[in-house]
Amino acid sequence: MKTLILSDGLDGHYNQSIGIAAILQETTLPSYKVVEVKLKFTFLRGLQYTYIKLLSKNLTNTNIKIILSFFNKIDPSEYDLLISTGGKLSVFNAAIAKKFNIKNIHNGSLRGISNEYFEATIVLGGKIKKNSNSIHTILPPNRFNPLNHAKNKNKVLFLIGGNGSGYKYKKEDFIELCKQIIKYAKYSGKSPVIVTSRRTKNSHELLIKDNLKDYLDDKSIWFHSGLGRINLLNIFELVDEVFVTEDSSSMIAESISSGFYVYTIAPMRVKKDKDHLKMLYQYEDMGFIKRLNFNSTFSDYISMPKLSNKEKILNLRRMLRDQIFQKLETFSLKILSQ
Repeated sequence: MKTLILSDGLDGHYNQSIGIAAILQETTLPSYKVVEVKLKFTFLRGLQYTYIKLLSKNLTNTNIKIILSFFNKIDPSEYDLLISTGGKLSVFNAAIAKKFNIKNIHNGSLRGISNEYFEATIVLGGKIKKNSNSIHTILPPNRFNPLNHAKNKNKVLFLIGGNGSGYKYKKEDFIELCKQIIKYAKYSGKSPVIVTSRRTKNSHELLIKDNLKDYLDDKSIWFHSGLGRINLLNIFELVDEVFVTEDSSSMIAESISSGFYVYTIAPMRVKKDKDHLKMLYQYEDMGFIKRLNFNSTFSDYISMPKLSNKEKILNLRRMLRDQIFQKLETFSLKILSQ
């Protein structure tokens, strides 16, 4: 199945779309092409997307032509399947798939567009209506498989996000976090590997660099240094433990999928998004994560015994794969019966 991945350029979305391709082809090296979807003009981008969303209420041939006119031209005619992740790509995916009569999958929020324009939509949590094209998943698809973490690497990973999902970080929060990282580094003798993201404020990134300058591992990666896209798999292979700020559902899921028992960290007082919090509760109930605060003494929890989640993770991937295939086969049967 020749697959075209429609990308919005965001690493988290990119990894999830590749994960879908990998699940369908049962390999970590799936055959696919990635093309970045871009508006022709960035001026008044918000208004453009508002108009595009309005047109998506009824995908007539005329409306499809208008929608696609806003974007740089993409020809998917030689492909059998389109995959996208991220709300901004849902309308484009639906429009171009309908124009070229290609099977399509969208992962994430549809932002108001009907799921009738997709063979399958993948959603995290929530109840699925009967006969819906939507698939419920506990872990979002991604490109990571459980690793063997038997050998001690003497490094600990901290994945740092930023404002989002109801979390708003202050300077004081990261000062406190740095204190606990230093305390843990001294206790364990492990070198902290810090990886920041697009949502990490530049000022917070600089603060972390300054406070941890005497402890940082040279494998640390700083988003605002302009290093471009990174492969977290290369980082996961270097470390023994993973701590992730609670705002980032994608980094949490990627860490879990790599087989780590994940420690999520957040300030004491934050206004959390209810759906995001529900997801965290579910991960904790399933034994995937331990939720901590920035002022927690991390060494108190690392020594606690943990069971391997490898089989549980692989089973979730198999379930997702089977459900996607079922939706695609149902689509094919509908076409044949017409």
